[in-house]
Amino acid sequence: MRLVPVCAALGWLLLSAPAHAGESCNDGKKNGPESDVDCGGDCPSCAVGQSCASARDCASGLCGEGVCQERVIARGTDAPPGYETRASSSDAGATARHAGLLFFGVGYAGAYVSALALPGKLSWMYAPVFGPWLSLRNVEEPVLKALIVADGALQAGGAALIIGGVVSSGSQIVRTEQSARIVVTPSVHRHGASVGLFGSF
Repeated sequence: MRLVPVCAALGWLLLSAPAHAGESCNDGKKNGPESDVDCGGDCPSCAVGQSCASARDCASGLCGEGVCQERVIARGTDAPPGYETRASSSDAGATARHAGLLFFGVGYAGAYVSALALPGKLSWMYAPVFGPWLSLRNVEEPVLKALIVADGALQAGGAALIIGGVVSSGSQIVRTEQSARIVVTPSVHRHGASVGLFGSF
């Protein structure tokens, strides 16, 4: 049995492998060696919360109980080679940021609608956080005043949570470059045999 020259096998690898892997990694389906939709296996790494079969499937490099998990790193510690440091997405600081964005968004949306409804009285409501408090001097009705105070408190609380979440956020590490992922596919035909490789390099 004749062996196909190495250069011919490498040429086959370069021409046929990328299209094969690319189709599977961008079709919006979990197929082939993927551990989740369009990620893991021979595809780009999966994000925190997505399914994994091994640490190599995860951008964080940590797979626990079949799910990619955040890989925490102590403040002031350098990330290992091939990783970069990012703000944590699942610690108490992240929870505070998400809650703050929700409170602030709801409060400011209410203020914006109020300013549109009563432009003469509540034009200050367009200003975030401080607007509601500045609008109080133009309002006489007790119920409207109470609503404005509640809106101002909601915006201020949301802003405080966002700032606190940013200040207290922890750090995680995320892979910056893909490790080599190689799948070996031997092929035997009437002219000989060859070995093909495809994946990310």
